[in-house]
Amino acid sequence: MKEVENMSNLLNKLGQWSYRNKFKSIAVWIIVLILFIIGAGKLGSHYDQDLKINGLPSTDIQSKLKKEFHQDVDAGTMKVVIKNDEHNGVTQNTIKSKVNQAIKDVNAKHSNGIKSITNPYTSQIISKDKSTTYVDITFKKSSQLVSQSQIKSVQKVFNKIADHKDTKVAYTGSVQITPFDIGGTSEIIGIVIAFILLLILFKSFVTAGLPIISAIVGLIAGIMIITIGTSFFSIANVAQTLATMLSLAVGIDYALFIVHRYRDELRDNDPEVAIGNAIKTAGGSVLFAGVTVIIAVSGLSIVGIEFLTQMGLAAAVGVAFAILTALTFLPALISLLNRFIKADSSNPEVTSAKPGALVNGITNHPIISILISVIVLIAFAVPARNMRLGMPYNGSLPKDNTERQAYDIVSDKFGEGINAPLIGVVKLDSSQSNAQKEATVKKITNKVAKMDGTKMIVPVTNQKAIAEMKSPEYQAKVKQQITKSVQSQVMAAVQKNPTMGQQQQQALAQKLAAQYQAKAQAEAKAKAISAIPAQISNDHKYAMFIVIPKKGTESVQTEKLAQSINDYSKHVQKNDHAKITLTGVSAVNIDTTNKLNNAIPVFAGIVIALAFILLMFMFKSFLIPLIAMIGFGLSLLASFGFATLTIQEGVLKSLFGISKGAPILSFLPVIFIGILFGLAMDYEVFMVSRAREEYIKTGDNKHSVIVALKSSGPVIVTAALIMIAVFGSFALSTNTTIKSLGLSLAAGIFFDAFLVRLILVPATIKLFGKANWYFPGQNKK
Repeated sequence: MKEVENMSNLLNKLGQWSYRNKFKSIAVWIIVLILFIIGAGKLGSHYDQDLKINGLPSTDIQSKLKKEFHQDVDAGTMKVVIKNDEHNGVTQNTIKSKVNQAIKDVNAKHSNGIKSITNPYTSQIISKDKSTTYVDITFKKSSQLVSQSQIKSVQKVFNKIADHKDTKVAYTGSVQITPFDIGGTSEIIGIVIAFILLLILFKSFVTAGLPIISAIVGLIAGIMIITIGTSFFSIANVAQTLATMLSLAVGIDYALFIVHRYRDELRDNDPEVAIGNAIKTAGGSVLFAGVTVIIAVSGLSIVGIEFLTQMGLAAAVGVAFAILTALTFLPALISLLNRFIKADSSNPEVTSAKPGALVNGITNHPIISILISVIVLIAFAVPARNMRLGMPYNGSLPKDNTERQAYDIVSDKFGEGINAPLIGVVKLDSSQSNAQKEATVKKITNKVAKMDGTKMIVPVTNQKAIAEMKSPEYQAKVKQQITKSVQSQVMAAVQKNPTMGQQQQQALAQKLAAQYQAKAQAEAKAKAISAIPAQISNDHKYAMFIVIPKKGTESVQTEKLAQSINDYSKHVQKNDHAKITLTGVSAVNIDTTNKLNNAIPVFAGIVIALAFILLMFMFKSFLIPLIAMIGFGLSLLASFGFATLTIQEGVLKSLFGISKGAPILSFLPVIFIGILFGLAMDYEVFMVSRAREEYIKTGDNKHSVIVALKSSGPVIVTAALIMIAVFGSFALSTNTTIKSLGLSLAAGIFFDAFLVRLILVPATIKLFGKANWYFPGQNKK
């Protein structure tokens, strides 16, 4: 208790000092912002475009893939998809000429930056209906280091092919085909809506602007620090978006709570005392709630996935600056504009005599209120039973996006599995002979080829045979054999028909020569393909094969195929002392999803247990934190159900701007738990602390609930609507990751604030009466 009292006194002094020294406080923040902006400008922005995932079987094996087979999975790749709907499609001479010229021009212009570029006419990558082909480009640099200028330059060359009638050119790959949207529009929309809501609450332009200005200062400071950090640490670009989203939302809300309490205090105190009391009470709640959010989002590092740690820590930095501006910059701003800020004319302790229909309904009929809240939440939670997790894929992008168009064309003409190959790396038994190892690899590939969900195993070229067939000696030998066979056949025909003329003999010779050449080519193709559809490393320690599934990366069938191969690996380990490890986009996605599924219960358990303890000691109660945790669980499940309905099943997809139903992002639940939990505790603290404060004064439980609803209720409604507006504005993004986060968080805030904190929590406080405040060592009232 003494520590809490000391903290309250410290906050009181901080608020009054900032109020008295407004110019010093504001000047310090201006200097801090200038320094941060200059630092970020000089060091530059170096956000990573890829969501890096380490510590998984599918990612750990990639070093062996690079060492043994010279396959650099980090190298930037680009696929140029060309489709022509005319007769003979991409095989007509004009299209062939344009494609070959484009390949030649790109090779000449970017020879220093491109490692390889395939010619589809040489490699016979042409769809059955001859309408479609694609060119694969591999860059020397990793995907995030391939510049936009280089990507645009390649596109400019290949776009010339689209000038041909009925021709479409689309692009995809690991490089950043579509530049990352750094935002701006979403933030502006969120801020405008927030200002309107604050104006309705405070009925003053100046007062409504205070939380906005405070939040923007904190947002700029936080984002600049994070941007500076990209020069020293690896930070994913989506971490910046999450930090922006969260910092803006909590920054406005925290400032709102303090401004509201300040206006309450102005009724009975002079401005300096009022701001001290506001920072001591509402500011204390802000500090507690903010620290809870920071702990929750920082807890993402528990999962052990690099980009989630980056997102959590970046969000924590954003929230930390939101707290700092609310506690130090806002009091100075209030002091500067004090003459425009009026005391709140409505006193909840007086108006509690006429609570209104909604408040009466909750306090007079708590059981019915609890049942309504719980039934609605459970109803929305039901679809969560069918929730499937996955990683972002191009098939769920908007239809006008070139990467979505490339995905759809390739899927339609070559099969969905082309977009989601599984790469199998086999570690062979070192004690076996090379022949035994090859037999093991053949056994494995034969088994995998027959598995349900496998379309094919990519054939492997026999480089030794190809080199031999290209030699002048071999060519001369084949030519000699064809000439000898033709002469023998023609002589036999003449002997059978002595009257055969010279022209007839020549025509027969040409016909036979063509037949023998076709036969020789077929034999050459057969020899060019290895008998085993796998590459074996030079030292015969590893083998690699590529599986093309029947379905795409988001398909249940592909997931089951990967699981079948992993299960078969255990059998191979036992009987052949070899081990299969899968990698590739689909395998990494599956491993990531499994790791996240295992981490979610641990993460949720740690965060909830810690918050339970903090709330227990803050409110000196067992029941209050217990109900808070149950309410959070219900709102969490309802939010997952809503996400399943909209994002996965595509219900009302046109309303929410969802192009195509797709599995829920595998990392969404764990991020969602961290953020929603922290924000839910914000509203819990502001509602219950007001009820407890009134209960300590009066000992009247019902009166305490009414005062809390009348005092904190309108503020929580406004704060929640601001959160929904800010998160909802990010749901307008075309980026599927940002859209999913924004939409899910907006729904989560709605469920938690309106159904749990404003109905369930006050109803249970009313229902349980004095039991709410039972705690060992507490003096009875």
